[in-house]
Amino acid sequence: MITHLSRFVSVAVCVFLLVTPPSIATSDRTMEISEKDVATLDHIGDYSDLRVLLIDCFENLQSLPESIGKLTDLEELTVAYGHGNGCSMNPVLPETIGNLRSLRKLILYGAQDPRLHEHQERHAFPLSMSQLKNITYLDLGGNGLEDIPEFVKDLPKLREIGFEYNELKEVPAFLSKLPVLTTLRLTGNDLNDFPDSLSALPGLIRVTLGNNCRITQTPRKMKALQQRFPKVKFNFDDEYDCPAQ
Repeated sequence: MITHLSRFVSVAVCVFLLVTPPSIATSDRTMEISEKDVATLDHIGDYSDLRVLLIDCFENLQSLPESIGKLTDLEELTVAYGHGNGCSMNPVLPETIGNLRSLRKLILYGAQDPRLHEHQERHAFPLSMSQLKNITYLDLGGNGLEDIPEFVKDLPKLREIGFEYNELKEVPAFLSKLPVLTTLRLTGNDLNDFPDSLSALPGLIRVTLGNNCRITQTPRKMKALQQRFPKVKFNFDDEYDCPAQ
């Protein structure tokens, strides 16, 4: 009897292991998916109780599945190129991403960057991203973007925006319409100034501008910014050497 029971348990365990997906949500409803877990990503809609999802260094990812829109409890979504390890990503983001109404934190660092993909254009951000009204933290760094996308103006709870290491030449005036914005990270762009319109933001207290060399290599400009925005703490530290002005 014991022998038969042991065999039954062994078989049951084996079957369980075979059907368990390669990435397993932890007890705090968190999942991390990398390139080896493509089967899990294809069925991501089956994990409707997820709170945190990280898609890391998925270089050949053509698009996020539309079923990601079923994760209506999701609070944090990160699609990133893997902590600076050289991955290049540019997946299509589906319109269903606008269904993630519980989302508080969205990181797309290096996730929309076609520069390392020959003959590939950048995919447009879905119009539905304007519906992500509860986002407080948005990071679009490392994507080679020339403009902050307009959907940002429709996210009234934004407190921090990361736009580092893009190709931004100016800061759009519509950021002054974000009532609770406190932090702008703009290191590594090509800015020449900072708009007076942002003085309308009562809570803006931190701005990083390192390696915007047309600013950080001109002491007069840095001093003028500090005088125009006395409540803002600017960080002008350059991470790498600027070319001679």
